[in-house]
Amino acid sequence: MSKHTGNGTLVTMSAGPNSIHDRIRQAYARQVLYHYDPGFHDLFDDTTEKLKRCYQTKGDVVIMQGEAVLGLEAASACTVRPGDKCLNLVSGVFGAGYARYFKRYSGQDPLEIKVPYNEAIDLSVVEKTLKEEGDVRAIAVVHSETPSGTLNPVKEICALAREYGALTIVDAVSSFSGLPVPVDEWGVDICVAGPHKCLGAAPGSALVSVSDRAWEAMLAHPTPLRKGYLSLLDWKELWMEQRRFPFTIFVAQINGVNEALTMVLEEGLDARFARHAHAANMCRAGVKALGLRLWPARDEIMASCVTAFIAPKGIAPGQILSHMRENHGIAITGSLKELADTVVRIGHMGHVARPIYVEMVLAALERTLLDLGHPVKLGSAVGAALTVM
Repeated sequence: MSKHTGNGTLVTMSAGPNSIHDRIRQAYARQVLYHYDPGFHDLFDDTTEKLKRCYQTKGDVVIMQGEAVLGLEAASACTVRPGDKCLNLVSGVFGAGYARYFKRYSGQDPLEIKVPYNEAIDLSVVEKTLKEEGDVRAIAVVHSETPSGTLNPVKEICALAREYGALTIVDAVSSFSGLPVPVDEWGVDICVAGPHKCLGAAPGSALVSVSDRAWEAMLAHPTPLRKGYLSLLDWKELWMEQRRFPFTIFVAQINGVNEALTMVLEEGLDARFARHAHAANMCRAGVKALGLRLWPARDEIMASCVTAFIAPKGIAPGQILSHMRENHGIAITGSLKELADTVVRIGHMGHVARPIYVEMVLAALERTLLDLGHPVKLGSAVGAALTVM
């Protein structure tokens, strides 16, 4: 039986969710209000306004009741029509997985641009495909592909989509509030985030930004999706226009998300982005000092919310994870599917994107690798991290 559990003795620095700040934990413990209580309406309005500020949008936002994948599927369910030609951009496990939604709602396999999972999407190939195909309805792309630790050029992809008349669906689940995602400036049509990554709250909701163009596409759909859990239009027509929720709301989750958004705005977006970038630079310097190779092919495509590295030869990722958890009380994570036997990931997101946590995880990693037979000079990783300014 594990000797480190969720009782507070375990520090989680996974690819999300991670250990959260006490202020946010306490917010989840607040008394639950009736979802039509005026006090809860005020809280919900405050939460949506803060979410808009974090998305840097003057448009609408929807807080859906379910893990972030609910919002990702809803984006296709509400905009894609049978027979639509869709383009799926694949640079990792999550990008590959989005194809099922395009196929489910268009009735056919999407077009696909795929790169190796340690690379980023090539803009020239996107433009060539859009030019050749001519009538692409929607493009889906993952901003921060956490299984790979890589970042895609979403701003430029959205500009191409606008030029060729395609809607954009952006998975910003892991990047939101840790990296810039200014949806109005970039022209994102539907952006989906989750509270359990850089925002530093618990999973359980999909934080969705919706452009005017996306609303128009939903309303023009031959069979608009209404009266269903995936319906974004229900939120617009019931809550935004009539002040009626589509169903009973997750009051405790709104308590936690509101506190997390409040803390983001107190810190300031630019300061928060800089903190995440600094934590990432420290972590990568430490990992490289141990003689380990980072998984992404180039520094400029590394996402600042997670460090992905290749496990040393002869040591399985699972051995590293279990040793660190059982002997040091720190939970990091491996990767998924094709990368599961190769890649180890350290998450520096939200509350744990701070020097003290990075130093702690690197110290534990040093001792773990030494115990597992990999030659390590103790102090080398932490020392390298401390040189990062």
